[in-house]
Amino acid sequence: MAGSVKPITDQERAERRARVARAVASVRLEGIEPTDAATAVFDRYVAGDLTTEEMAAEIRALNAREFGPIHVFGD
Repeated sequence: MAGSVKPITDQERAERRARVARAVASVRLEGIEPTDAATAVFDRYVAGDLTTEEMAAEIRALNAREFGPIHVFGD
């Protein structure tokens, strides 16, 4: 899956880091703490190793393994 991402700029990396921070803050407000595995996926996304779509697919796969299939409207 990974490997199709072009190198990203420092600005894009900062924007990705900010998006991840907002998403993590949002789930923490709901009382959910990201697992180490999820954090590793987020780190790969911020580094530019995954596209947004690849990151989302990996997070869905992690959740499915841990909690069973989760269907979200629009999937």
